[in-house]
Amino acid sequence: MTEPHERKRLTFDPTINAGHILTFISMVVAVMVSYSLLDKRVGVLEERSNTAISQAADRQTEQKESLREIKSDIKDLQRSVNEISRAVAGKRP
Repeated sequence: MTEPHERKRLTFDPTINAGHILTFISMVVAVMVSYSLLDKRVGVLEERSNTAISQAADRQTEQKESLREIKSDIKDLQRSVNEISRAVAGKRP
């Protein structure tokens, strides 16, 4: 007599077959490919970051040069205005 709801216990079979080996190899290959793709992505992001930093430094240098030119032009205009005001003041009786 066997009971209809007899529970079977989980048993461990220590044998290794081709399915186990293929599964293990495919998991190792998947991890290696994932790491390789991740490494490439990180490399691309680092390169973009370095490019952005150098472009920002170039823009900052250009802005400083432009600011110097503007300051120089303002000083020239101020000198011209001062000369004109002196000339006008000298002509007044």
